[in-house]
Amino acid sequence: MDRLLSLSQAARMVGVPRRLLQQHIQEGRINAFEGHIRMSELHKAYPDADSDRSGMVEKVKRIQEAAVFKATRDGGRANVDHLASELQRARVEIARLQDEVDSYRQFAAEAEERLLSLQEQCDARQQMMLGTLVGWFMNQTKQREKH
Repeated sequence: MDRLLSLSQAARMVGVPRRLLQQHIQEGRINAFEGHIRMSELHKAYPDADSDRSGMVEKVKRIQEAAVFKATRDGGRANVDHLASELQRARVEIARLQDEVDSYRQFAAEAEERLLSLQEQCDARQQMMLGTLVGWFMNQTKQREKH
């Protein structure tokens, strides 16, 4: 698929000022679409365009290098403390989510009981319609229990 790039992204990719790309668009050398340039159009005008020069690769590398530097600078101890802290936070969040899941299970069981009780009070036509709803509800509950 032909990727659309902003003028800034395209300029970084080919290593030219943005105003130069704007000039090329005005001169008709490059076709633009709602302020964006298709990658194929950029390659026509700049065959040596490299999508890795968009700046994101360099930014990711800088972030990785900073993380490695910080981890080695702290001697590893701060990293262990941080991980222990994150693990404890995760445990608390898991417990909270488990309580929430249990609450929804209880809700589903109560809803099923109420639907079945209501079904007993209906006439035959209503029982059939409500039975369809109860069947669907029970099926949905079972499917969610598997996950």
